[in-house]
Amino acid sequence: MANSDLSALIASKSEALEVEYKSWIDPSDSVVGAQLARHFAALSNHGGGFLIFGVDDTTKLPQGASNLDPKLFGEDAMSAIVKRYLDPRFQCRVEWAEVEGVAYPVVIVPSHGARPVIAIADGPPDQRGRPIGIREGTLYIRSAGPESIAIRRPDDWTAILERCLKHRADILASIMRQAMGSSSKPSLSATELLKQACAATAASFKAQIEELVPLVDAQNQARIRDAGGNFAVLGYALVGEDGELLRLDDLRAVNTRADVGMHQYAYAGWNSFLPLHVPERAPQVRSESLLGEDRFFLEGMRLPNTGVLSAALDYWRMYEDGICCFAESYRDDHAGRSERLGIGLSMMKLHSILAHARLVGQEMPRVVKVIVHMEWKGLAQRYMMWDRDMIASPQRIADDRFARMITLDWAEIRDDYFQALRKISLPFFNLVPVNGTTDSGAWFTRNRIQQMFANFHQRFRLFD
Repeated sequence: MANSDLSALIASKSEALEVEYKSWIDPSDSVVGAQLARHFAALSNHGGGFLIFGVDDTTKLPQGASNLDPKLFGEDAMSAIVKRYLDPRFQCRVEWAEVEGVAYPVVIVPSHGARPVIAIADGPPDQRGRPIGIREGTLYIRSAGPESIAIRRPDDWTAILERCLKHRADILASIMRQAMGSSSKPSLSATELLKQACAATAASFKAQIEELVPLVDAQNQARIRDAGGNFAVLGYALVGEDGELLRLDDLRAVNTRADVGMHQYAYAGWNSFLPLHVPERAPQVRSESLLGEDRFFLEGMRLPNTGVLSAALDYWRMYEDGICCFAESYRDDHAGRSERLGIGLSMMKLHSILAHARLVGQEMPRVVKVIVHMEWKGLAQRYMMWDRDMIASPQRIADDRFARMITLDWAEIRDDYFQALRKISLPFFNLVPVNGTTDSGAWFTRNRIQQMFANFHQRFRLFD
C-alpha cells in the first residue's frame, strides 16, 4: 500500500459523495473549467471533498500517465476557476499522489462557511446559447451517482443551512458570552471520561503493537516492540455552556469533513484521524465500557492491518461523547529507541490534536470549552533536539512519563490559534530549559513555528 492515503483513495473506486473522479482533461479549456467549477461548488456545499484527475469517470480506474502539463492542475489554475465562477471564493489545495509509479493531482476542496457557494457566471454557451457546465445564480450539491446537481427540492437545503447556521451561531454565542461574562467549567465527569478515553486508546495501541510484532520481519520486530512503551497519546473533549460533553452525531461524516481540513493544515502524506478507504483498513464503529457505560467510537486502522511499516505507528478513536484521541509512536525511533526527541516532530503531534479540535469544533455551535489531555511515555534520558544534529538543551529529560490536562476557551482556538497552541505546548517543552534560557517561552514564536513546519516540506501550517 502507498504511504499516502490519497493514493489509497485513487485506487479504491470510492462511491462516496465527497469524491469526484475526472479523466485526464485540460482545465484550461473553457467548457472543462465550467464543469470543474460546478463540481467545486457542489463539493464545498457538501462540506468539503476531493476531485481527482486521471481516473476514468465510469470505471474509476486510474488511467496512467498523461502528456498534459502538470501546471494545468496547480493551485493557481484551480483558484482561477473558482475566482471566475464562484462566490464566496475559497482556496483549493492540490496534492500529487502516486499509484503504480504515476502521479495524479488531487484537488482538496474546503467546506463552505457562513454562506453556501453559488455560481456567479454562466459557462460558455452551446449552439443554442445555453450555458454549458454551470449556470449563474445556481447552488450545486452532491447527489447519488455521485454527481454534482442543482438544488431541486426543499430537503436539499437542510444540511447546507445547518452548517451555515452553525457558523453564525458560533459567532453569536461568542458575542453573548463576552457580553454576559459567562464562563463554563468542565464537569468532573467530562474530564474523567477524557482521561479514560485516552487511557483506553493507549491500552488498545499497546495491545495492537503486541499483535503486530510477530507479523513483521525479524529485523523490525525489536523496533515495533519498543514502540509499545515509547509513544504519546493526545486527546480532546468538546464542552458546552453547562460544562458537559457535546455529542458528536454521525461520526463518519464529521471525520470526513475534518479530514479535508487536516489535508490543508496538518498533512504529511498521512495525518491524524485519517479515514482510509480500502475495506480492510477503513474506519470501524466499535464500543467499549468506560465509567460503567458502553461508549461507541469510530476507530482508525488497526495496526495488524497495516500494509506498510512507516517511521511511526498511529491509532485513533472518535467517541460519540464528543471526545477524540490518537496514540502515535515517536518518529525519532524509526531505527529503534533513540536518545533524541525532536521539537519539530513533537510540535506536529500537538498541532495535529489542536487542529482537529478546531475543525470539529467549528461544526458545534454550542462549544464553549475544549479540554486537551496528553500523556507522553518513554521520555527518560532523551535530549530535546532542534534537528538530528542540533541539541536544543544539554539537559536530558528526567522522568519517563509526562501527563497534563489543559482547558481552553473555544474563542482562544478560533480567534488566536497560535496562542492556544503555545498554551498546550510549553508545559511539555518546559521539561528541560530549551536554548538554555530561564524564559521558557522566548523561543516559541509564530515565525519560528511556521519555519519549523516549512522545513518539513509538508502540509503543516498554522490557522490564520
